[in-house]
Formats: sequence, C-alpha cells, structure tokens
Amino acid sequence: MPDFLADVLSQPRNFGYILSLQTAMDLHLPPTTFIYDDRQGDKWTKEDKKLALAWTILQRETCKVCGQPLWICRSDNRNLGFKVETSVCYADAELNSKANKKRADKLKPGERQYTVPFMYDGSELPSRYEYYKAKAEE
Repeated sequence: MPDFLADVLSQPRNFGYILSLQTAMDLHLPPTTFIYDDRQGDKWTKEDKKLALAWTILQRETCKVCGQPLWICRSDNRNLGFKVETSVCYADAELNSKANKKRADKLKPGERQYTVPFMYDGSELPSRYEYYKAKAEE
C-alpha cells in the first residue's frame, strides 16, 4: 500500500497532499492532521503510518544529483527528454565575486561569510507574490 501511495503522491496534481505530508513529517505530526481539517490530537493511525512510509519512499526515490524522481531521470525511454534552464542566485554570485574572494582570504578560522539582502533605495524587499507574479508574466 505505501508503494501505491508513493506513486499517487508523485503525480503533479497531488502537490497539495505532498505539501501537507511534508509539513506534518517535518513537525513530527500525524499526516492526516494536515490533510483533514477536522483531525485533532497527535495519535498516529494506520493511515498516517502508510502516508509516512509513502513519504519515505518518495524521498528515497528522488535523485540526489538532480532532484528529479529516479524513474524520470534514469529512464531510458527514447521519447523522454530534458530541457536545460538556468537561474541566477545573486547572493551566491556576490559570495563568489572576485572582490569578495579577496575579503574571504582574511577570514579567521571558523568564520564564514553569508549574504543579507537589502534594497539600495531603502524600500521593502520584494515579496514572494511579486516574484512569482513576475515569473508568470515572463
């Protein structure tokens, strides 16, 4: 049964269930607590245990290199292809810039650099909504 659930959960249309399941597992709560609004308490049912096993299966069957399901990224199906897309992490670009590498050479043992976002004009940082709206318009 967990195998069947893992297969069903892996389908894109079931993303909402995956989100509920992941949240429950991260919080160590029974998955049905998030799936059914009327569920109370922290008792694990047989259904919760099957969902937790399905979640474990999905995690184990996700490629550690590309993040795709193993049955997709390792398939030899001749009709299956992959597009390569790019994105830019400007925080990582700043950490890896030449100017920053010179500063990094002066770090004390145990010190690490990290990025903190800010707006040059002092305005608020862009919202999640604004980001995804702009992506949808591209």
